[in-house]
Amino acid sequence: MPNLTRLSRVGLETGGLTDDEIKYIDTTIITAMKPVLVGRQLMQTVNIGNAGNRSWRAYLMTDMSQAEISMEGIDESLDHVELANKDVKLPVIHKSVKLFWRDLLSSRNGGIPLDTLNIENAARQIAEEEDKLLISGQYTGWTGLGIEGLATATNRQTQATAGTWGTVANIYTDVSAAIAKLEANGHYGPYALILRSALKARLRAVNTNTSDLVQHVIEQMLGDGGRVLVSDSLYSSAGAVTSVLVVEASPDNFVAGIAQDVTTFRFQDKDMNTNIKVYEVIAPRIKRATSICELTGVS
Repeated sequence: MPNLTRLSRVGLETGGLTDDEIKYIDTTIITAMKPVLVGRQLMQTVNIGNAGNRSWRAYLMTDMSQAEISMEGIDESLDHVELANKDVKLPVIHKSVKLFWRDLLSSRNGGIPLDTLNIENAARQIAEEEDKLLISGQYTGWTGLGIEGLATATNRQTQATAGTWGTVANIYTDVSAAIAKLEANGHYGPYALILRSALKARLRAVNTNTSDLVQHVIEQMLGDGGRVLVSDSLYSSAGAVTSVLVVEASPDNFVAGIAQDVTTFRFQDKDMNTNIKVYEVIAPRIKRATSICELTGVS
């Protein structure tokens, strides 16, 4: 007969996470996501209600008519900014993992760090989906619930490439042409250049005339505070990987609405393992699509 006074109590007492373990998991999630979140570097985040909100209203801005010039200043010139409203869905981006009770006890009793490999991977998956949503939006081959991002915004500006970026002069020509289009629509910078990692390699070439890296020249073109950002979540509306974006990043132009920032939901199942769902509720709001210029066909 077993000694009932010596039976181990396995359940919430041993399988439930301690405050320190929860903090360790949360820190791990944030650390894994940060390097991937390029969209949040471009878009100011705005807190909107709570995760119960399924949509939020976006207002597409149209500039007033031109100011008048007269000697007396008495002609009627009253005008207002046109705001066309559009409801944007607020999706849940989520991924679930399982923390096995034996791994938990092994960490506690063996003095080794908690195994968070699966949690880290889940966090990166969420970060990648968020970046697709903010930077690209729905494109052919990826369903984003019809939500438009920077690369798919209606009425964004486009500019065909002057040629392969293997020729340095074409890089300068393309970026200059994109900036010119932005300036013509009242967007005077500073600007951000967003491109995929394969194209970023072209910016590491040396300009033979100045001995400077091409990227340094591009950063000067983008203006004081201009940035070059790399995201492999950038796709064209057709799903191509040959687009580059030049944008004027400003909350007047686009923002990211957060109804629930990254968090976790945890529960212990019947097998004593801890199930963890990592999730967030976020969506982009494009106010002035003219602040975005897409360079197409870049190689």
